[in-house]
This record gives sequence, structure tokens and C-alpha cells, in this order.
Amino acid sequence: MFSRMFNRTKPEANALTTLDKLNETLEMLEKKEKVLLKKASQEVEKAKEFTRAKNKRAAIQCLKRKRLYEQQIEQLGNFQLRIHDQMIMLEGAKATTETVDALRTGAAAMKAMQKAT
Repeated sequence: MFSRMFNRTKPEANALTTLDKLNETLEMLEKKEKVLLKKASQEVEKAKEFTRAKNKRAAIQCLKRKRLYEQQIEQLGNFQLRIHDQMIMLEGAKATTETVDALRTGAAAMKAMQKAT
């Protein structure tokens, strides 16, 4: 009973489903980046309003929040770059696997032809 619970084999991830998941994640990160860009620009506008109203402290707080948003945007950009890199590597590995399979099939066909003659 315990051997079935703890020694389960993990389902092998299909390359296509993995690529789909990476694409979904990439789209989510892009949407999040747009939201953060909008928030950062809103903080700049608030800072300008506070500066006009001679409220320097509030303006500085807005600029600090803007800087935090920009750091998050940079982090999201790094995540997107990693995901693109992963997708390229996965597509390359898939192409390599398909090529090796085709070569094996060709070699097997050649052996079969040699045995037949």
C-alpha cells in the first residue's frame, strides 16, 4: 500500500503542453507588467500634483513607490527573458529528439533491407 503511495511515477511532461504553459505564463507576466507601468505613471502624476501643492514629503513618497514599481517591472522583464530562453531550449530539444527518432527509423529500415537481401 505504501509503495503505491510514495513510489508513484510522475507523469512525463509533454513538450507541447509545457510550451503552452510557458506561453500562458509569459502572457500573464506581460499583463502584469502593463499594470505596473500604469501604476508607475500614476505615481509620477501624483508626485507632480503634490509638488504643485508644495507637499514635498508626499511627492517623495510617490517617487519611492514609483521606484518600487520600476524594480518589479525589471524583475518581470528578467522572468520573461528566462521563459523565452526556456522555450527556445525546449523547442531545440524537441527538434533534436525528432531528428534522432527519424535517424533511428532510417537505420532500422536499412538493417531490414540488408537482412532481406
